[in-house]
Amino acid sequence: MTDTSLTQLSSKERIAKVAAKLFAERGYHAVGVNDLCEAAGLSRGALYHHIQSKEHVLEEICSSYMSQLGVLARRTLEQESDPQAQLRKLGFDLIDIIARHKAELTVCFREIQSFTAERREKILAFHAAYESAWVHALKAGHAAGSFRPYSKTRLKGLLGMYYYSYIWIRPNHPEMIRETADTFHDIVLQAVLAN
Repeated sequence: MTDTSLTQLSSKERIAKVAAKLFAERGYHAVGVNDLCEAAGLSRGALYHHIQSKEHVLEEICSSYMSQLGVLARRTLEQESDPQAQLRKLGFDLIDIIARHKAELTVCFREIQSFTAERREKILAFHAAYESAWVHALKAGHAAGSFRPYSKTRLKGLLGMYYYSYIWIRPNHPEMIRETADTFHDIVLQAVLAN
């Protein structure tokens, strides 16, 4: 993101954007409040006018993007009746969000253990709410006779494949996003289709 586009954001949005970038590049614990102030172009007092703490910024990033994924997932379940189509759309939306917001999703998936207990539970609840859409699609496919019985272990393995794409996926490459989503969907089907 250029400095020009950062200036078009509100102070709170700018803090979250630069914090995500720094947390993704260096790791949450390696970034200090002074780093956030410098990157956001704010004094310490101005920074604390918009945030409660560094952990609060991390929570805002994670809750924002995991709730966004949850909204997309619920919409998919409402609009698609076929479980295979649901899985395809869930997978595409997930890869698309990871690619377009790589720093934020890197933080969402990598920094969960950086939270204190209460905040960790809150963020894990967002993850669970999102994953419940996948559970619904897999169970619906089994009920229709096309998928194997639901397996939590299988789901965690498949979602891990998607989640860890933040390590290598390249933002702003639509062909890579589509190819990755299609390839992952093929792998998902191989794992879940009934023989």
